[in-house]
Amino acid sequence: MSRAAYILLALVLAAAGSIVVADTAAVTDDWSPVMYPAQRLPLTFSHANHLARGTACTACHPDVTSSRSAVDNLLPTEAQCRTCHPIDRSQPDLVLADQPPVNCVACHPGYAPGVPVERTYLTPPPLKFSHAAHTSTNCSYCHGDLTTVDLATTRHLPTMQTCLGCHRDGAEQDECGRCHLVKRGGLMQTQFAHGNLVPSHTGLGDAHGPNFSTDHRQEANQIGATCDACHDKSECVACHIGEVKPMDFHAGDYIRTHAVEARRGTPDCSACHRAASFCVACHERSGISPRTPTDYDQDDPDRAFHPPNWSSVTGGTTANQHAREARRNLTSCVSCHREEDCQRCHGAGFGGPNVSPHPANWVGSSRCKAIERSNPRVCAKCHLTPISCDP
Repeated sequence: MSRAAYILLALVLAAAGSIVVADTAAVTDDWSPVMYPAQRLPLTFSHANHLARGTACTACHPDVTSSRSAVDNLLPTEAQCRTCHPIDRSQPDLVLADQPPVNCVACHPGYAPGVPVERTYLTPPPLKFSHAAHTSTNCSYCHGDLTTVDLATTRHLPTMQTCLGCHRDGAEQDECGRCHLVKRGGLMQTQFAHGNLVPSHTGLGDAHGPNFSTDHRQEANQIGATCDACHDKSECVACHIGEVKPMDFHAGDYIRTHAVEARRGTPDCSACHRAASFCVACHERSGISPRTPTDYDQDDPDRAFHPPNWSSVTGGTTANQHAREARRNLTSCVSCHREEDCQRCHGAGFGGPNVSPHPANWVGSSRCKAIERSNPRVCAKCHLTPISCDP
């Protein structure tokens, strides 16, 4: 999420009277507002000042040494503050010379006598984490340098890149559930009340960019791909083989621009559509087919679909541009024409000009023999009598 989007989210939540984000500083690319939901910290506090005095992290956060769950609230209570600040609730405006601040407003901005102070609120992160198992690690490795930070926020919590600094060997799809919440069936839970989890890092090669839904082949094919951690294989089948495709696969009004990509073969239309049925049926319904009533007339240059000299029984490169196109990309031809259209000119014994589609010296060639051995029924499409590839 960009800084602008993050600030906008904070303003919307604040306007709704929900959660106020205490710090809107820029976040790293790997930082996730879904892993670390927005929080409310109505406090005045400086980590830098406390660390400069030599205060140990465990002095304010003593429960970290025994915490084994990410849902634990490890914020210091008033009891921890009292070890240094002689707080006297009966004197909320008390100021002591040469002593740390003790008046309420010093830590609780907006404090007013008789009005309860605003409470902190932390949404538990959807993670499995044990502070107790990481006590041997220096706090700054995961939380960064807090010697220059006033009030630390979720921005100072470790990202996945930080975790992979030590746990790289376990970063496989079947290991994701060790840190991330999983649902029934073993797949990672990715949908939460505060947002949906979408990979944004590049550490494992699974960054979901803007075009990931159509350009994820490279990521899915690499060794150790983590797709199965979040996606069931039925999702792949539903999109790649299913009859109903996601509405966002093609851009709006794609039907008017699809001809360019269909001729180019990128993306491969046949991966989802059968050219001999899907394309032909649509073109026939649209009047772009020689089999149905159409406004096109190949004999009229002003209404012809193909350019002049597209096909001719006289032969020659100039008079038969369709031959080159058919060899280059036959898929574009069968989107309008059926097999019998080709047989009308190229088939032997159909009463047509019997123009051979084969190159010179075809009979007896290795290609001719290979097709005959593989599937002789292909030859019978045009040849009514048995043909042998032996010259």
